[in-house]
Amino acid sequence: MKQFFALAIFTFSLSAFSQGRNHAELPDAAEGDLSVKRSIPFDAAETPIWSEDFASGIPSTWLSTGQASGVANTSAHWVYRGTVTMPSNSVGSQGGYVGTRGPIASVTSSNGFIIYDSDFMDNAGISGNQGNGAAAAPHLGILTPPMIDLSAAPNVQLEFTEYYRRRQGTQVPTTAVSATYIDFSTDGGATWPHSVELNTHIGNNQETADNYLIQINASNFIGGEDSAMFRLRFDGRYYFWMVDDMQLVVPQFNRMVFTPYGEAGEIDMLFGSQSRYGHMSLAENRPLTFDANAYNFGINAQSNVRLEVDLIDPNGNVQMTVSDTTALLNPGDTLSYNDLNTYSSPLLPAAIAGNHMVVYRVVTDSTIETHQDTLVMSMDLTQMGIDFGAYSSSLGTNTLGFDGSALAVQLQFEATGNEWLYGVEIGISSLTTGGIIEVSVFDTASFSGYTSGFDPNGILAYAQDSITSNDISTNLKYVDIASANGPVELTTQGVFVIVTLFSNNGADLIRIINDKTLKQFGQAKMMYKTDAARWYTGYSNSMTMNAPWIRADICPRNLAGATCALGVEDLALTMQLMPNPTKGSFVVDMPSAQGRKASMVIHDLFGRVMLESDYTMGDAIDLTSYASGMYMVYLVLDGEFNSMKLLVQ
Repeated sequence: MKQFFALAIFTFSLSAFSQGRNHAELPDAAEGDLSVKRSIPFDAAETPIWSEDFASGIPSTWLSTGQASGVANTSAHWVYRGTVTMPSNSVGSQGGYVGTRGPIASVTSSNGFIIYDSDFMDNAGISGNQGNGAAAAPHLGILTPPMIDLSAAPNVQLEFTEYYRRRQGTQVPTTAVSATYIDFSTDGGATWPHSVELNTHIGNNQETADNYLIQINASNFIGGEDSAMFRLRFDGRYYFWMVDDMQLVVPQFNRMVFTPYGEAGEIDMLFGSQSRYGHMSLAENRPLTFDANAYNFGINAQSNVRLEVDLIDPNGNVQMTVSDTTALLNPGDTLSYNDLNTYSSPLLPAAIAGNHMVVYRVVTDSTIETHQDTLVMSMDLTQMGIDFGAYSSSLGTNTLGFDGSALAVQLQFEATGNEWLYGVEIGISSLTTGGIIEVSVFDTASFSGYTSGFDPNGILAYAQDSITSNDISTNLKYVDIASANGPVELTTQGVFVIVTLFSNNGADLIRIINDKTLKQFGQAKMMYKTDAARWYTGYSNSMTMNAPWIRADICPRNLAGATCALGVEDLALTMQLMPNPTKGSFVVDMPSAQGRKASMVIHDLFGRVMLESDYTMGDAIDLTSYASGMYMVYLVLDGEFNSMKLLVQ
């Protein structure tokens, strides 16, 4: 095995990563829908050495200092939120830009927590009042507990729960970047030679979960020291940092965790050589390989470290693969995907429509309970897309440009010549207000470069449609390719599906849903910024543009002789879903086909298969257990493959 850098911190997160010149810088307010970050509970197996839950406020023995714009300021200190404070612990940040965000959701938040409220300090809780608060940004806030004797604890781990929101500057008069640190001292605070920067995976205007667990293996910093100290340090401007339930514990002897490594995320799944698909057509089903990065977070060295992956089909059947090599891993070392992979042992998923579970485990000879993570891959008759159905964030005309900006995904096909492309499904953020969407499909060979763009001669299909209130409420826009041009025969190895946005010069807002489940690389996804008049493969140090919800609906012609003669709009002339919208059940109404046999698949807007069965035309389908929203109904009748939208109220 190779020995890699020793990580001191583990925060159950996706790491920041360096990017090439074809990545753009992330602007303000690029995200705003959701903040979905992983949160892990405290491990009961750890032995506490010291703890503080702030039930009685910030202890008087703690030292607090603060600066505003480089000058000492008593209003720039950490503060306590408790049951009798004003405001109480029912309130988080008071800043003018906090929105509807609440307090930290730590285990003991009911008895209080601490907060560094940079937003409020700068603007007194009034948006547009920057620099006129009690302590003008940028800020430096340090909070230091007293010295601790750790001479009997050579192995020590610092843990606490946090809720943090970052801003990356750009405010007058400086461009100070908000950053959070834990500093360590072994001489009673005379010097602070060791610092760990936290939350490096949080981008501009992004935040952690409200119960995010930080764990730092501090053994090499303060383990075994009789004059050990640590401190919290906020440095920069905006927004806030809430902390609770701090403790020093003895780490577990045997503990392995997944971790980012370089540009790679914690885990990965590959179709063929490099493609990652959260939605895979049955006709494009292909062998999978897996890899991961594992970090030894425990005290003991671990032998025979290996990756085990279970691939579980919708019927519960399990296939398992194990990494090809095993290794010895010392405490604090990382085993990367270069060694922890199944590249020579691919698994072919069962050709069954539905959700396929992928369970990753890192196993050693010493670990009693293995560390694991899980992905869900959707497989059905029609869809291909690089997203995994996670509504992580969104972006669009607010950052890319009012009119003519675009998002694109690249889809690679191996069953060439056996499929038709007949529609595109696009995830529409609930922040969208309206506008027009254009969908263009290009052969991958037509991409001429990031500034040159696409050769018009390589276009395969084009369609345009307006965004409706129903599209926004259901978070799904379906653009029919087939009825506009006839279906696109996929005679190429791959296509770019491009979604171009028009917001009527900013009068409307269009934001496309983005998924951060697995990091996508290179030209698997691209975006076009109108101010730069060029394409980019994403943002630097961010997954804000990672896997947009742009899914191709493809018809497998070799499936029971199905063809794609009809598009969604044409179906109204021959076949209807009644009632539509529905509150309970529906039938497929086509008098000339009453009583005939067909095949039906229903999936939701996340691509999850809700129903797959034979269907007798005219029979009622019960949907009383379905959640309200938009569903796609696919029907194969007499060799024709048809799709229809159904709204469940």
